[in-house]
Amino acid sequence: MSKVEVVFVTEGNCPNCNGVRAVLAKLHHEYRHLAVDEVHPDAPAGRSISAEERIPALPALVVNGRLRLVGEITEKQIRRELEKAKAHRTR
Repeated sequence: MSKVEVVFVTEGNCPNCNGVRAVLAKLHHEYRHLAVDEVHPDAPAGRSISAEERIPALPALVVNGRLRLVGEITEKQIRRELEKAKAHRTR
């Protein structure tokens, strides 16, 4: 089974960022094939992905190379995107 790759673009210690970080840590135990990389938008990788995906707000989640969620992100939204990515990867 292929990994579901998530890039979490965040400036760091904002309440919503901390919530998303906690959800991703929790889901990492549920989704064995989940790979999460956290990047700051000012870091080289963060600048690159922000430009490629035209990220309009932070935090942002890029799932398998595509911008999926930005701003106020809920656990339900994250789960939905991971399930879609997982289903797409197993085809």
